[in-house]
Amino acid sequence: MAHPKHADVRARYDCCCGYCGVCEDDAGGELTVDHFIPVAAGGGDDDENLVYACFRCNLFKADFCPSDADRQNGHMLLHPLRDDLSMHLQLEEETGRLVALTDTGSFQIRLLRLNRQSLVAMRLRKQFRSLLAARQTLLESEVRELRAIVGAQGRYIEHLESLVERDPPLGTTSD
Repeated sequence: MAHPKHADVRARYDCCCGYCGVCEDDAGGELTVDHFIPVAAGGGDDDENLVYACFRCNLFKADFCPSDADRQNGHMLLHPLRDDLSMHLQLEEETGRLVALTDTGSFQIRLLRLNRQSLVAMRLRKQFRSLLAARQTLLESEVRELRAIVGAQGRYIEHLESLVERDPPLGTTSD
């Protein structure tokens, strides 16, 4: 049964997993609502504690709740909306893999298995689509410029033809 706040959480996360970024289109359907701090550990249904998550991330995270010792070792989960993920994780564009910048980032990658093959492939596909879209935009711009040039040249040719008809060059006859 869906969580009562499923639609709100889904909208807040733009239909994508807060942990790994996989979107519903890539997952083949809606995702689930995860309690960032598990209910068993005192987490509630407040908006801040609810994360839209794919089934894999939800499974890998399970009921993880860091102890004080875990926190001291950087073994804690980053909140998708509260924490600055770029301080802990970096995308290696050539490989599609996430690289840890901190111990916490390393823990996040390991716990959620953020470099699993399907996610790496998804990141590479997204990059490829982005490059294709940028290339398409550039080509469309070039086509508009070429059409403008062809139009201007056509008008110039018409102008020259009208001049020739009005004042034929010497030595030619006009019928």
